[in-house]
Amino acid sequence: MAMPALPLSTRKIWTIADLERLPDDGNRYEILHGELLVTPMPNTRHQGAASRLVVAVANWCRANNGWKFFAPGGVHISETSWLEPDVAVYPVPEYDERDWRELPPPQLVIEVLSKSTARRDRFQKRNAYLANGVAAVWVVDAKARVIECWTSASDFPETYRDSIQWVPDEKLPALIISFDELFGPR
Repeated sequence: MAMPALPLSTRKIWTIADLERLPDDGNRYEILHGELLVTPMPNTRHQGAASRLVVAVANWCRANNGWKFFAPGGVHISETSWLEPDVAVYPVPEYDERDWRELPPPQLVIEVLSKSTARRDRFQKRNAYLANGVAAVWVVDAKARVIECWTSASDFPETYRDSIQWVPDEKLPALIISFDELFGPR
């Protein structure tokens, strides 16, 4: 990617076109309602949990035709809102090559909390996902060994402490992840 047309601090409303001009510098760049969100490289606890989630989700998608995941995922909401959760699971075949803008909303989005992004992930991004067609959002706190599961119908999350399961369609087997597998033995 090329350098931005204006310095980061002087831009007023960010668009996806602006993001595409940013350098590939190791940071994750997202926009929400035109505001630039910059996330530095996560710590090892975050990456370990995210990697193990990716393996579990990848295995489930492979076993159940018609599902595709991205890690980090991309969620196109509008030209001024582009978010990248740690994992996004889409109801499309594995080899579907459509552009982000053409994909339906993911059915599951997973955000693994980091100290620098916890508030944003838990509130702003979660609300944006659910308001724009994402069926379920998992907020993973690897340090506390807890996963909050949110849906658009949730006033409060369901909280899981031992294992979690996701059933996007009753015709499919559940994706089940034990916390000992995800976070290591207690």
